[in-house]
Amino acid sequence: MNNPSLPLGVITLLITHSVLADHHKQQNHHLEETIVVSAPFQQTVAATALPVSVLKGESYRRAVTNSLGETLQNQPGIQNSSFGTGVGQAVIRGQSANRVQILQNSANTLDVSAISPDHANGVEPLLAAGIEVIRGPATLLYGNGAIGGIVNVIDERIPETSFSTPEFSFEQSHNAGNDENKSVGKVNFSTSSLNFHLDAFTRNNNDVEINGYAIDELLLPERNTYGFIANSEAQASGHTIGTSISGDWGFLGLSRNDLDNEYGLPPGAHPHEEDETEEVHADEQELVRIDMSQTRYDLRGKVLLPDHFVEQLTGSINYIQYQHNELEVETGGSSELGTRFENEGLEARLTLTHAPMNSWVGHWGVQFSDSKFSAQGEEAFIPETDRRNYALFGIERWDAGKTTLELGLRIERNQLDPGARCNRNETTSSLSASVLRDLGESTNLMVAFSRSQRAPTLEERYSNTRVATCTPDPSSLVLHAATALYEIGTPDLDVETASNLEIGITRHAGSWTGELNLYYNHIRDYIYLLENGVDSFDRPIATYLAEDTTFYGAEVQLGRTLMQTGKGTLELRLQGDIVRASFDNGGNVPRMSPPRLGGGLLFASNQWSLDLGLTHVFDQSHTAVGETETDGHTLLELYADYHFTPGERELLMFVKGTNLLDEQMRNHLSFLKNFSPQAGRAIRFGVRFTY
Repeated sequence: MNNPSLPLGVITLLITHSVLADHHKQQNHHLEETIVVSAPFQQTVAATALPVSVLKGESYRRAVTNSLGETLQNQPGIQNSSFGTGVGQAVIRGQSANRVQILQNSANTLDVSAISPDHANGVEPLLAAGIEVIRGPATLLYGNGAIGGIVNVIDERIPETSFSTPEFSFEQSHNAGNDENKSVGKVNFSTSSLNFHLDAFTRNNNDVEINGYAIDELLLPERNTYGFIANSEAQASGHTIGTSISGDWGFLGLSRNDLDNEYGLPPGAHPHEEDETEEVHADEQELVRIDMSQTRYDLRGKVLLPDHFVEQLTGSINYIQYQHNELEVETGGSSELGTRFENEGLEARLTLTHAPMNSWVGHWGVQFSDSKFSAQGEEAFIPETDRRNYALFGIERWDAGKTTLELGLRIERNQLDPGARCNRNETTSSLSASVLRDLGESTNLMVAFSRSQRAPTLEERYSNTRVATCTPDPSSLVLHAATALYEIGTPDLDVETASNLEIGITRHAGSWTGELNLYYNHIRDYIYLLENGVDSFDRPIATYLAEDTTFYGAEVQLGRTLMQTGKGTLELRLQGDIVRASFDNGGNVPRMSPPRLGGGLLFASNQWSLDLGLTHVFDQSHTAVGETETDGHTLLELYADYHFTPGERELLMFVKGTNLLDEQMRNHLSFLKNFSPQAGRAIRFGVRFTY
């Protein structure tokens, strides 16, 4: 395998782009000043006893892309699981899909992105104000599917306070690497009694440029392309309106968001059953386009009750209509619907925070969700299923000066109802504890332990299962095109039980700042998809099975101010991460995140800033059975901006270069690493106006 070495001089510059410091306006904002919205007691980053990553402000605007996975991929311990250029799922310490809970303003997205790797999240990063990634006790607040962690997208669509003056922002940018144009606008204002939030975006791009061939194997030579990824053009748009009333008592608000996202899948990435038996000619190629749409309503409020035992009540109701259409497009341009996935769901939450009792402060709540999933068409390998969840959860926090203790509990009832004999009801229970110790000199030591359970999902139980008998149906298997497998569920799977231990040390002020985290996670009855042969027609069969696994790894990030004068500040950042995962009976867990080492330099003055980042992704040779190794690569990025501030207005011009070495990069986490490399060299430039 190719394992290029890094020059010694480069090591001193290593960093991933996303950990670079905020714009000069945020330079003096220390870590302890950042509020963690997902945390139960709204603590600062430095005060919480949680493993947390926060991306907000100018750092978020620099990092944001078209998917959650790509936006977060440079955060410590987080990588991107892509499926072509239109999909990017966040992978946290090797965990993804059903083990990572995606939230929007602390409420479940209720999309079907976890069911298949070619399904995009029903969240638009361009409209967000920031993202929080939480592990540890706080994950118990949100669901049993958060063994890996939660990703909470904060977009402020329901104003919680009034605006003293109107706020307006608009950004326009162009990416030369795929001819992409983006427009994003936001407006906030208040009248005498109401607050309003409006936002909208649109983006579109042509085929993504790459260095070399798209397909790296002679699988489909007639479909291969050089210099670009075919069918990678995409377009998306969305808008939101939110309104609220607010005062010293709290707030109550309502919002509606509409999102449309159309993207293509690379040729050969989405085979059909007829492809197994029929010859595919170059002039009969069929492409697959995804047309996703979603409408979401949010009702959210908070009541403040000072001088009462219950100090605060918070409630929310969310209703979502989600549709994912897979269109088969012929060479001539005609198309027909292949498969339609739909999910209609509602989630309600009510939480309370009680006053201190002997130094204990508590946050308790109940949660209910009800959704109906359906799939129609040639890829309908999962039966129509009703899903219901009922949960009770709570976190208690004890603060004694230099020591903070947090204890968490969640009990959840999970119901899957596909009809007939296949109904399943599971009760999961999860516990967690974390301790934060102030060591002095702005340094904290954190130790966290959790025991979390996850109930099997509908695709893990019911894929290609005859509901009437609750048994596999080998005579009428339906191909899951995204994985090119005939997947078979196991209705009697047990719940997963993860026991996780984490130790971390953080220094949030001083000449050197940084964080080191070590973790060990043993999962009993870890559910995975095992390719275990072919049927009588030589079709590839894969079954959902359970086996004990162990995950362990480390993450580190360091920062130092090298120079600070009246002309500006020069900062150095370093970071790296590694994770290993294996089955207790032998063998590696598939598609595991490769090790990374990164760093960079940031210079920021009163009017301009410049940062240079370099990340090396190492070879991934710890592969599973049937999985190939993946070469490493080196990613060089550059960002620069210049801004004017006449009065209360700001005009910022920026340029961002990605993959400046124009390397051909294959993503080991992707099902399509052999069909769709990462984007080649690209330059994005734009302007942002804020009032």
